[in-house]
Amino acid sequence: MKKNLKRREFLKKAGVAGAAAVGASTLAAPAIAGGHQEWIICSAFGKAGPLGQAIQGFGDNINRYSEKLKVKVYHAGELVPGLEALDAVRSGAAQAAYGAPYYWPNLSDAIEFVATCPFGMNAMEQNAWCYYGGGIEAADKIYNALGVKFLPMGNTGNQMGGWFNKEINTPDDYKGLKMRMPGLGGRTIEKLGATPVLLAGPDVLPALTSGAVDAAEWICPAADLGAGLYQAAKYYYGPGWHEPSTLLDLSMDLKAWEALDSDTQGLIDDLAKSFNMTVFSRFQAINGPALQKLVNEHNVEIKTFPDEVLIALGNAAGEVVFERGSINSETKAITNHLLSFRKVIKEWFTKGEQNFSRIRDLPFKFPDSV
Repeated sequence: MKKNLKRREFLKKAGVAGAAAVGASTLAAPAIAGGHQEWIICSAFGKAGPLGQAIQGFGDNINRYSEKLKVKVYHAGELVPGLEALDAVRSGAAQAAYGAPYYWPNLSDAIEFVATCPFGMNAMEQNAWCYYGGGIEAADKIYNALGVKFLPMGNTGNQMGGWFNKEINTPDDYKGLKMRMPGLGGRTIEKLGATPVLLAGPDVLPALTSGAVDAAEWICPAADLGAGLYQAAKYYYGPGWHEPSTLLDLSMDLKAWEALDSDTQGLIDDLAKSFNMTVFSRFQAINGPALQKLVNEHNVEIKTFPDEVLIALGNAAGEVVFERGSINSETKAITNHLLSFRKVIKEWFTKGEQNFSRIRDLPFKFPDSV
């Protein structure tokens, strides 16, 4: 009964405590006591940004509400490099990793599709796929084959298209560019003659500053402002065709997950859902002010990719999705699963949300304040 009360207490408070803990608390190393399991969570992200704060808040809430599990969060570079977080889980050095599925392409040909798909689904559509379209179950098959349990825990929403020191006026302007861009988006620009580079967040600014890469995308205005990318590039392009949304993953050692009792598993599942919405909502709230600051204080020039460029990217992305999705039965299963959902939900989104966005911009009088 006491366990159930603790979980009910969490469910009542998670909406407030989960959001507050994203940036508020510091995780203490848990004491090892009788009956407690102790987990190490390795994050692919730096401590200071919204994603580092999210996994820290998740860990704090586990320690606050669980009687049987205590966790210690290590941010990128504290225990292992960010891109090795899931490797740490699979080697037994950690029990969980927090990152983005396209950070682990060396482990599975199918896993990149879980993160995002160029010209694919936005965050609302992707969450609908996960929770009501069988997406979690489809993704979990890929992760289970790697010996880990998958849960979605965060979404960036639509990203920006990248930071450049030259204008992108035609598809040929990608030729010869070395650009930080992971996943299927990176494979897409490769078809236009660019060289994609995979870098963890803390490494993006140094690479762009030193010239190790010519261009880079990170996430969105708020995250890019915090990362200081405006210091190294003049032009900030959108939209983020390559990542219409990006799902973040909590990957847990499968045996460690199965060793947990049902209440603790339920707590982790509830917290992951709470932080999935918290991360997305926070990015939406802070991106507008961050974009204004980039323009007004740092003189960043906001640019939109020409349609000619976007069509070329779309055609290249279609080739990539077909080629990567056709590799084996696992890639075919996840690709067809998400594409079939995308086809149906896109029809509704076009008539609903997208159409509303269009009419909201019509030239009628409407107050900004009263």
